[in-house]
Amino acid sequence: MIIASACFATMAALIKAVGPSLPIPEIIFFRSIMPLPFFLGILIARKQRLIAHAWKTLLLRALFGFLAMSGFYYALTHMPLAESVFLGRTQPLILAILAPWIVHEKPTGAVWAAIFTGLLGIALIIQPSFGWLPAVWASICAASASAMAHLLVRKLNRTDEPLTIVTNFFMVSALLSSIWTAHQFVMPRADLWLLLGAIALFSTAGQYLMTLAYRMDHAPVVAAASYASIIFSILYGYLFWQEVPPPLAWAGGTLIVAGSFILIRSRV
Repeated sequence: MIIASACFATMAALIKAVGPSLPIPEIIFFRSIMPLPFFLGILIARKQRLIAHAWKTLLLRALFGFLAMSGFYYALTHMPLAESVFLGRTQPLILAILAPWIVHEKPTGAVWAAIFTGLLGIALIIQPSFGWLPAVWASICAASASAMAHLLVRKLNRTDEPLTIVTNFFMVSALLSSIWTAHQFVMPRADLWLLLGAIALFSTAGQYLMTLAYRMDHAPVVAAASYASIIFSILYGYLFWQEVPPPLAWAGGTLIVAGSFILIRSRV
């Protein structure tokens, strides 16, 4: 999940680089359609299932994943990179609350302590900087949808192979985004094709590694490891956009990372 988080942070920086040049649904479309031939080819070569056994759960996972992408991409293009990723870290609390009902996993005391430490950090981040702007709401709603998607991935791993789950997710996302972007399609410039290809590459690697992670461990703990994306996002924001989080955001980020270490240590 830590490696997946590095991939997702790189993807986020690339999406921010594309910025307003392309509509959000079009970015989602290219992100989904580009890796499809590769994954379909692997499934056919291995003679694995092209459609998940639990296809109803897969459709729900894809829908929540699509909503999460839409909200997250909007936030990335309307607020600083690091702060956007910070706000996305509300996901573990939602994940822990939903886990007992969705995948029948009860969080331990250490998990709750780590999550509330992270939430305190998030409160420090959003208090001085934003107020309830649309981008903030979009980021938090995206985190909620992402939490549901991650729990459903955990559930799908009980019935289907990770490669089938990822391939089906891209298929549904490509279909939904193609419908959404049909009336506002913009032909990408030559330089944007390279960025779109890189977005597809890093998002695909992150998606597959995340799916494997949820196959190996409990949902709240795996989600906590995704805090690593914060470090990469701060670095990218500074290097490419000269974005420096304010002091309280740094303090909040420290608490969020501390929560990650509490969870990781609880597994040792």
